[in-house]
Amino acid sequence: MTYHLIEIVIYILSVFLAMYALSCFHFDRALRKNKQREFYAFYIMATLGLAYLFASFLIAFGNATFLSM
Repeated sequence: MTYHLIEIVIYILSVFLAMYALSCFHFDRALRKNKQREFYAFYIMATLGLAYLFASFLIAFGNATFLSM
């Protein structure tokens, strides 16, 4: 039970971290007029993809570290 709760917290924190990391790029320079909806769809998918990869890495690294003890 607590393992699943920790996983959920890691995934949520990684979403916020991915949003923070992607905010350093100036996407508005490459954004075309009248394409805001497509940009937000891309931004959400990029954020979730990056967050999933990072959280999966942290969870796998934690499992490998704690299981080897």
